[in-house]
Amino acid sequence: MKRLTDATLRAALHRGRRQRLDLVDGAVPGLTLRLGAGCATWSLILRVVGEGGVTKRGHQKKGKRVRVSLGEYPRVTLEAARGLANTFLDQAKRGVSPVKALEAAATAGGLTVQGLAERFLTDYVRMKELRAFIKYEGALRVHVVPRVGDVLGDTLNREQVRALLKRVMVRVPRTDRPRDRPRGGKEAARTVLAVLRKMISWGTAEGLLGRKDNPASGMESNLPKKRKKERVLSLDEARIAWRAAETLGYPFGPAYQLIMLTGCRPGEWARARRPWIDLKQALCVIPAERYKSDHVHVVPLVAESVGILEEVLKSFRGQTGDYIFSGTDGRRPLAGWPRAQVRMMRAMCAVSGERSVVPWTPHDLRRTVATRIAEQLGVGGEQLIKRVLGHSDGSVTAIYNRYGYVKEMRAALEQWVADLTSDAEAETHSRRSTSEHLRLAVTGKAA
Repeated sequence: MKRLTDATLRAALHRGRRQRLDLVDGAVPGLTLRLGAGCATWSLILRVVGEGGVTKRGHQKKGKRVRVSLGEYPRVTLEAARGLANTFLDQAKRGVSPVKALEAAATAGGLTVQGLAERFLTDYVRMKELRAFIKYEGALRVHVVPRVGDVLGDTLNREQVRALLKRVMVRVPRTDRPRDRPRGGKEAARTVLAVLRKMISWGTAEGLLGRKDNPASGMESNLPKKRKKERVLSLDEARIAWRAAETLGYPFGPAYQLIMLTGCRPGEWARARRPWIDLKQALCVIPAERYKSDHVHVVPLVAESVGILEEVLKSFRGQTGDYIFSGTDGRRPLAGWPRAQVRMMRAMCAVSGERSVVPWTPHDLRRTVATRIAEQLGVGGEQLIKRVLGHSDGSVTAIYNRYGYVKEMRAALEQWVADLTSDAEAETHSRRSTSEHLRLAVTGKAA
């Protein structure tokens, strides 16, 4: 018996038939596509263990043959039909009737994946006020619901999850439609898997699902290995990027420069609000509810940062919102980094006189700042670098030590900024002596 293929099924549908024809799949026992006049329906014939009674030796007998409908083709794909059929066959081997299970789920108001997604977004994501709401909502509404939204949450299986991930991994480029953006890809597949796994676990814990397993668990092995980004700009590259940013203008020009001056994430300056800035104290205070690690992060502002922010706050005051960098008069945070990065690459070519530059991302600037400060401090400066980057410290000592190290962070950033904005040859000797003095001061304090 041959395995069915999509080409075979499409050809059979194209020919059309007045009489009924059953196409049996050689891959899954009992799986059949029944072709009729203008329609094609998947069905599965199975026998449930235990429904036929018990033998004299105590073994459970299989019951009568039962036909279960799996949906119409091509709405239910060949791959999805095989996945659902394998799930039902596995239930039948364990003595669970798929027909009774579906009837029980329907009687109890069993949730589809779409219904579960709406409950999850309302009762969990919004209730907890998660900052990643956009990520959760995008993964569910763009990828999960359109593909498996009508599947019952209790019957969603690993084959369907695997097929979903395959579809999500296909990169869909941006179109000419307004506000459109690229969709899919490897990172999108990882996000979809994580959100789906969390949603099903939450649904089970809340009693919305009756299942005990999670079909999205352990599926990471089906995705390509995530590569760690290691791009660090050289000092010369960073200087060129600094001068190139000056040519971009508001809002991205000063945003790029502030990333280089502070080591903050691009998104932190993109979402920065006016109340966070204290120019008198030369500080940017990011509230815990707006910070990735759920703690208040204090960012020292060197003189160059203060100058940039003074000019931005004076010249680009939003009338309808308080976002510092915005293309919507302060109403919404800054967006459009991919296009801005194209402009940055062109500006760097113009500044350097080169025809091309080695690609990098805005987040690579943060890694560059950390690396250059590490070069200044040497061994023993790891804790200060962690403070500059705003990484959380879960050690017991951190619970008792509430000193913010703002003075030391400011000194490290000032030395880095001096390297970034000065001429390399004229400042070589001064930079080396200052770096050594700073390293000894920090390591001596740590001791």
